[in-house]
Amino acid sequence: MSSQPCVSIVIATYNRRAVLTEVLDALRHQTVRDWEAIVVGDACTDGTADAVARFGDARLRFVNLPRNHGEQSVPNNEGVRLARADRLAFLNHDDFWRLDHLEHALAHLDRSGADLVYTWQASLLPDRTVVLLGPSPLGHYSTDLGIPASSWVWRRDLTTRIGPWRNGWTLRLAPSQEWLWRAARAGARLVELRRVSVLGLPSGARVGSYRSVDATEHEAWRRRVVAGDDWVEEVLTTYVHAQTQGGRLPACARPRAQVARAVRNAALRQAARLGLHPVAVWLAVRHPGRGGFLHWLRRRRGLPDL
Repeated sequence: MSSQPCVSIVIATYNRRAVLTEVLDALRHQTVRDWEAIVVGDACTDGTADAVARFGDARLRFVNLPRNHGEQSVPNNEGVRLARADRLAFLNHDDFWRLDHLEHALAHLDRSGADLVYTWQASLLPDRTVVLLGPSPLGHYSTDLGIPASSWVWRRDLTTRIGPWRNGWTLRLAPSQEWLWRAARAGARLVELRRVSVLGLPSGARVGSYRSVDATEHEAWRRRVVAGDDWVEEVLTTYVHAQTQGGRLPACARPRAQVARAVRNAALRQAARLGLHPVAVWLAVRHPGRGGFLHWLRRRRGLPDL
């Protein structure tokens, strides 16, 4: 490994050693080889350090925070602080990248001159349906998009300009999305790469996921990702097929959906004009109070409330 790697990858984790092991195994098969990964534990107590050390890979580094913060901003900020490269990426500890994710994202970052590039993420739900995150008719960030941090590759300079993630317990929005919103308002160029290159298995959609040590689902997907089989075609086929099955047709094919979309977009624009993040407004209604969304998410994942 060179003294300064091509890209630094930050992975925040908490007591999911078995799942993390599958994700790190897949990461080591990226076509871009010159990277470092800083795995930051949120005061892990389940042997995560040993799980990382067992790879014997000098590119992997584990740092455990002295106390648990219960949300991602603190470990992710620490990982960014420790990163040595000028280009950075986040990888959630339960997500997988396509093997050439870094190769394409870094090339697009250089080619476009953007401050941050994000790809599409296919999130697989427990009922085998697929949610596709990231596609935009504009080709760049807008507040009505949920853009998972696992899909970002960005320049360190952007962090210098925008600052760290804000503590999730003080927000009514996920810290990652609040940071993107700040970046956009500061004039950063946040550019889409129209390509599925992240597979998400969201823990929030899997009730009690943090209480389980079973990584069978991740092991199966790790095998497919590493083998480079047709998993992207499969998840896209599943997604497209769902659009044809009542209630998920594209808005252009459903007049009532077009009206609903127009009303929703008008509300989003009005919220933005008032200086409010529209998703934060929606979450504040559903989960009142600062950190309300985090409290709900922790309960879903089987974690004790803080």
